[in-house]
Amino acid sequence: MNRVSSLVASMGGGLAGKRQGGLGKLLLLPAAVAAAMLVGSVFILAVGANPLEAYYYMLIRPLTSVTALGEVSMYFTPLLLVGIGVSFAFHAKLSNLGGEGQMLFGALGMTLMGIPPVGGALGFWSLPAGILLGIVQGAGWAAIAGYFKFKFHASEIIITLMLNYVARQIISYLVFYPLRSGAEPQSAKLAAALPKLWATSRLNWGVLIALALTVVYGVVVRRTAFGYRLRALGGSEKAAVYGGVPKDRYYFLAMVLSGALCGLAGALQISGNTMRLMEGVAGDFGFGGIVVAMLGGLHPLGIAAAALFMALLSAGSVTMQVKTGIPTSFTSVLEALIVLFVLLGMAVGGMKLGRKGDRS
Repeated sequence: MNRVSSLVASMGGGLAGKRQGGLGKLLLLPAAVAAAMLVGSVFILAVGANPLEAYYYMLIRPLTSVTALGEVSMYFTPLLLVGIGVSFAFHAKLSNLGGEGQMLFGALGMTLMGIPPVGGALGFWSLPAGILLGIVQGAGWAAIAGYFKFKFHASEIIITLMLNYVARQIISYLVFYPLRSGAEPQSAKLAAALPKLWATSRLNWGVLIALALTVVYGVVVRRTAFGYRLRALGGSEKAAVYGGVPKDRYYFLAMVLSGALCGLAGALQISGNTMRLMEGVAGDFGFGGIVVAMLGGLHPLGIAAAALFMALLSAGSVTMQVKTGIPTSFTSVLEALIVLFVLLGMAVGGMKLGRKGDRS
């Protein structure tokens, strides 16, 4: 699953706090997707393929069987969890670009609890233990950026990006040396896997956990004092501080909570999909989750819809290539176009709001 990582990283600093209101916010995602698919049709026609056929195999075919839905879920679950995770930070006008590193440490936590001898001794209970340790380790990795943010006023964008590289090297060392099992640079197989929802599909409990936490995210952000204070910081830091919100504490908590969900994504990716720790296990889900959060407008339903759409692009790209000859890299082009059209919509919306403010 190739993501437009460099583009997302460059826009990360300006993403936090950029929200459309009312009907414009509701229509922004479908309008951006429609425009991107229209432009993408030009590229499809250029290689002599049928756009309708290509989009069918990419977006519709993966929904036609339980087995195919299982493949979609392998992308949907981590994208959704990382999406709601980084959204917590975005609500406080912070940019967590470290989802990859936090996922890797979450995967490491699951691995440490799941492989022999610990996994063999715990059996099924290695799953909840590994998930809990993965959440803690993801939160701890994000807490580094949160600490530097409130203690030294350092840029969380730079810190989280740099921590991704550090995490990547740590995991690489571990799978090549102390955790290596066999000829390949990977850990031993976990003792227990997430239970499946369907015997012939890779659908598992991870999907239910992700969907349940999306509901929790919506309640916390919209119905609790904690969520109100996060949104107050994102709206105006000075006004929030004047109103009694301890900004440093909430900045730190926002990063920790964001990292915890990304760590959970890593733990579920290991226990529900790969079953082993290896290099690249986090893929581009860290940056993909940022795209999902942006496309979803930080709203729980929007994030879920965006995660499903992005998962369909990734899962359906292989079938599209086999059936139409269009390379899987076309999905990266389509994702980049969607992001560009969303940013264009945000810019236009911001200009309109600015003009209204000037008139008043």
